[in-house]
Order: sequence, then C-alpha cells, then structure tokens
Amino acid sequence: MKIGIIGCGIITREAHVPAILKMGDKIDVIALCNRSLPKAEKTAELLNDPTLPLYTSWHTMIEKEPDLEAVLVSLPIPLNYPVSRDCVAAGLNVLCEKPAGINGSEAELTLELNRDKGPYFMTAENFQFHPGMLKAVELIHDDLIGELHSLQWNVFQFMKVDNKFNQTEWRNHNAYPGGYVMDGGVHFIHALQMLAGPVISVIGKTGSINPRLGTMDMGFALLTHKSGAVSSLNMGWQHGSEKEPIKIFGRTGSLIIKETEVLHLDSEGTVTSCPVDEDDSFYGEWLDFYQVITDKKEPELSQQTAVRDVKVIEALIRSQEEGGEVFLD
Repeated sequence: MKIGIIGCGIITREAHVPAILKMGDKIDVIALCNRSLPKAEKTAELLNDPTLPLYTSWHTMIEKEPDLEAVLVSLPIPLNYPVSRDCVAAGLNVLCEKPAGINGSEAELTLELNRDKGPYFMTAENFQFHPGMLKAVELIHDDLIGELHSLQWNVFQFMKVDNKFNQTEWRNHNAYPGGYVMDGGVHFIHALQMLAGPVISVIGKTGSINPRLGTMDMGFALLTHKSGAVSSLNMGWQHGSEKEPIKIFGRTGSLIIKETEVLHLDSEGTVTSCPVDEDDSFYGEWLDFYQVITDKKEPELSQQTAVRDVKVIEALIRSQEEGGEVFLD
C-alpha cells in the first residue's frame, strides 16, 4: 500500500515510523509532508530513505503523487479533521491521529467519511490494541471476575513546561477545548469504554494548575457506563505520582492491568498472573488499517467509539461548567 505522511512531528517519528517499518513490504511510504522541511528530512532518514520526495504543502503532495493510496494525517488537533476530509474527498484512505475531532460535533462528522465503496477513514487510537487492555477484555468476556461493577484509574504525571510535547505551540496555546484533558484523556476514556462499555453520564471537575500547559491540565471524573458499571478516572499533568494500573472490580474477583501482566485476584484472595506481550499498539493499529483496506475485513476499532471518546471528554468539561451530571445520547 503506497502511503504519504502529512505531519512529521514527535508522534510520527517516534511511534508511527517504527510501526510502519515493522509492516515491512505491506507499506511503502512514497512521500512526506511537513510545514518545516527539517522534520520531514529527519523522518525520511528514520524511514531509511533520504531520497523521499518532501513537500511543505499537502495539497501539492497529493496532486504530484498520483500513486498514493492512503495517508497518515498527524497534525495539530484543529487541522486533523479538515485535512482528513479533503484527503478522503480526493480518494485517499486516511489514518488520522486522535482525537476524532476538536469537539463532539466535529467528531460526529468523521462518521460521514466512510461511504460504501469509498475511501476508508480511521481514527488512530493505539489503546485499542494495547495487549494489557485486550487481555483484560478477554478475561472479562470469559466471566472470570463475574459482573463488572466498578473501575479505578489514576493517571498522573508531572510534565515540565519544557517537555518536548509541550514545546509544540498548538499544545501550550491550545485552540481547542480541553487542552491536555482532551489530547491525552481520549486515550483513557477509550480504554475504559473497551473494558466496561459505552459511557452514558459524567460527573466531573477540571482545572488548570499550570497555565503554561494550555487551558486545562487536570480532570477528575465519575463515569457511569451503559452496563451499570461505574468508573473513577483521575488525570493530571502537574501531579507527581508513580504510574498506577487500572483496577477492575467484578462480583467474584478483580483484575489489575500492569505493563507486562494482568493480575487476577479471586474471591479467596488468590493472585494469578496472566502475562501479556510487549506493547506494540501502534503496529496493531497500522495492521488493522491495512487489513481493512486490502482484505476488506471489519475494523477492530469502531469509529463510533472514537467519536464517543471525544463526547465523553466534552461532557466532562460541561460538567465542570454546569456544575452537575451530564448525560450523553
């Protein structure tokens, strides 16, 4: 599959490029586009092909590269949807970095991009392919811990203002709602919806601890799922803390998702380790994208879920603004 890359920033270079290289001869990158050429040149080097055609305009790239079949769109959040929409209109399959939109309304528009017999659009949500999440989903579906009733996840880190991610202008002066709570939070919401099903209501608090990290760097939420389970999600980017696992509680046992294993605790207190493979979730999303297009298989990642991830974060922000529980459709 001949692809072009639109946006050669950190996540492209450090996550997507290694996954593309692992895809081997399934993926052939034939062109790169970035507003500043040095990042495109660095990406070409990482792809082991410094002779790749480089562009500063994606319009020019898709015009001059008629062999393109698909593109990775990995741009500042406000640009992702409009560029993806135009690439789909030009007949290209699109894998676009999360979130699905700057807000729920824009995210909803991505559902219109997948037409019968037309190009395919997919939001790049690598948590869908995280081995620990997938193992926990499997164990829940196998009824190992009985009916799920609650989940707990504290996701805290202390991000320095000179961190490489915060050096991007579109993050530290975000022009989209939610700041880091939207940018990073959609990952966490996606994982919880994988485990417990769609979220139907949110009670939340948000805040800004350090204005140099954009408009919002803290979000605490109580989420009610359609299944009846309740999740507690607390996230922050100015909170020093050790990395905490996801804890999942059922009527007959519980699970703890760690980096290299999922722990099963039964009602007698016995702990069993279920090992998981090393995280290769970006490769998983690329393989899924490729197989949907070439083999016409059903996607592992539902675009409807990627849209709902954004709507849940939007509801969290509204809950702070309105001072109460916010219900989703």
